Amino acid sequence: MRNFFTVLKFEYLGMVRPKSFLITTIVFALILLAAVNLPLIMGLIRGGGDDAAPGQTFHDRAPGVFYDATGWYTPEFIESFSPQFAWAPIADPADIEPGLEEGRFAIGMRLTAAGATVYAPGGDLAGISHGSFWEMIRSMAQIQTLEAAGVDGQTIHAVIGAEPFLDLVVIGRDGGQGQLVAMVFTILLMIMVSAFGAIVAQSVGTEKTSKAIELLTISTGSNSLIFGKVLGVVLVALTQFGLILVPVFTLLYFNLGRWHEFAPMIGAMMELIFTSNILGLAFLFFLLSFFTYAFIFAALSSTVSRPEDLGSAQSLPSMLLMLAYFAALLAPESWLRVLSYVPFFSPLVMMARATMTEVPALEIALSAGVSFLYVLALGFLAAKIYRIGIMLTGNAPSLRQIFKLLRQS
Repeated sequence: MRNFFTVLKFEYLGMVRPKSFLITTIVFALILLAAVNLPLIMGLIRGGGDDAAPGQTFHDRAPGVFYDATGWYTPEFIESFSPQFAWAPIADPADIEPGLEEGRFAIGMRLTAAGATVYAPGGDLAGISHGSFWEMIRSMAQIQTLEAAGVDGQTIHAVIGAEPFLDLVVIGRDGGQGQLVAMVFTILLMIMVSAFGAIVAQSVGTEKTSKAIELLTISTGSNSLIFGKVLGVVLVALTQFGLILVPVFTLLYFNLGRWHEFAPMIGAMMELIFTSNILGLAFLFFLLSFFTYAFIFAALSSTVSRPEDLGSAQSLPSMLLMLAYFAALLAPESWLRVLSYVPFFSPLVMMARATMTEVPALEIALSAGVSFLYVLALGFLAAKIYRIGIMLTGNAPSLRQIFKLLRQS
């Protein structure tokens, strides 16, 4: 146990002491803090304003023009359906297309008794709401039909302006939001596990060039070396995440209101994260995922003869990690239930399942328990491969040769 803590301390301090660690942490923290404060920053850039649509003030709305052949439409009526543009009438419909090409206005519309023709630049189609224009001309058609039938204006106003009550009660977790959150968290988990797993591989591969590594393995023990090295990298990752994510998530929590106004979908996703157990699950399954793949990275990297050959040793765990990622996001529910307990797949798959749907706590605990058991088994297997691998020279052995050597040992 003493040797284990010696290796752990050596690995941890060797990675956090360099200035590059501090610089990288500060840079990432500043980037994320700026992203968290994006609604406030955009509000300051645009000059504030509370009467506009979320993320936009009325004084900086893009200009829009309309030609009305009916005499029915007013700028106020059109703006009630499309408030992101400042609408103004135009006398000649032939000026709409040239004006758009020259950039004098952002959108144009030709209104007739039969309906409307909307003109928009091709690059801005994503910001055009077709549904709002359809609702506008449908409402106008209703008004004209009621007026033609002799209905008085007050009744027409009451009919068109009626706002019935609608409430949506979600039983369980919102699957749409959950799927987006699951995709984001799964991608982040995969990137982090891959990045820190590569650090473990690089550390093990570099040791192969040391002449003292054989003596160190005999005196210290391969179990202490592997577990100390992997846990040391985990502690480095947790240190960096703590320094970055604790202030970021604290600030994000107090900025939830601004995010709901600035980007309602993102705000809803963030609220889901804070009001559920997703953060705790993400932390748990990150650790299980990391240990699973870190031991594979370490074991296979110990079999290479030169640091330049580390890429080939990392291909197998990288491929397994990619398969687990695609399975977590694309596999049908029946497969996900099984993969939640399958080695190499269970941490990412259960993380995605628990984010997208309500998974019973017993299933989560069982999946985590199974993952913990095979992580321990992988750790001791990796230590045996490591002990054999550091003695090997020449070309890297195949998996078949490695298992043959394990049986002989």
